[in-house]
Amino acid sequence: MKLLRAVLFCLLIFSQFLNAQDNPQKYVENAILLMKQHSVNKSTIDWAGLTSETMSVIKDKKTIRETYPAIINSLNFLKDHHSGFYPPEMVEAYMKTYQESGIQFPFPHDSLINGNLGYITLPAIGNLNNDDWNLYVSDFYKKIKILDSKKIKAWVVDLRENDGGMFSPMFKAIQPFLNQQDVVGSKDNNGKISYYKYKDKNILFDDTIIATIDVKQIELKKKDLPVFVLVSKKTASSGEFVTAALIGQKNVKVVGVNTQGLTSDNSEFRLSDGAILKLTTGTLINRKHEVYGEIGKGITPDIVVKGNHLNDYIKNINNK
Repeated sequence: MKLLRAVLFCLLIFSQFLNAQDNPQKYVENAILLMKQHSVNKSTIDWAGLTSETMSVIKDKKTIRETYPAIINSLNFLKDHHSGFYPPEMVEAYMKTYQESGIQFPFPHDSLINGNLGYITLPAIGNLNNDDWNLYVSDFYKKIKILDSKKIKAWVVDLRENDGGMFSPMFKAIQPFLNQQDVVGSKDNNGKISYYKYKDKNILFDDTIIATIDVKQIELKKKDLPVFVLVSKKTASSGEFVTAALIGQKNVKVVGVNTQGLTSDNSEFRLSDGAILKLTTGTLINRKHEVYGEIGKGITPDIVVKGNHLNDYIKNINNK
């Protein structure tokens, strides 16, 4: 699950089904063409060199599957540290539910801290199964509604263990805390800025529906209370996108240390054999049009915490 969790989660799937009868060389040529068209770094890449080296490696290959290592190696030329290649069997595995895969479901944990802090975790969710996405969001909503009925003075949303995954269910989950649209998006290789949006049951990228999550949005009575977003060096990718979605909101403070710095936006392109080519196509941007373009820098917190334990974070929150 670790690899696909690094995928920004939006996971915009463009289904470009190539001719199923393509030979291995044509398969690789089309994969390189997708890179050339969509890579966020396309203007800085030696495409002639990439193409020449990759095609020379696969010239004697007889099957598409034999070309996979060459495609994976070609992604190193993109220098974005976030693109990837997923063979058909891996894609199929990520379509299964957590239960079918025999993996514990990432339910959010909630509690009332010190009698007045409404605490909820937003864990990483790492599959592509819509039933699981619905369960993830509905359970999160159920738990924050209960906390909303308590006499709390602030919210604590814990993203310290969220190392990425599927952005759409995470974005849907935090909607009750957001005060506007156009809070998080990306800047593509042509400088175009696009935002993720929510409308009814749909998650959109600009005007394109990228996910439908069949859970009715809720309204919090106490949504205007202070919101403290806890982050760590482990917080990455979609976890960073969620963090950025709340940055710039007057009642929000980010607490912790700089996040991991996988702040790039990825799109998925389905190949003829069912494999997926994941490409970094943009860079994270927040509602204030601040771009997180430096790989590894991450998001800087408003309140810096020394120590890794939850109590260290809570002490800093209580002092504010």
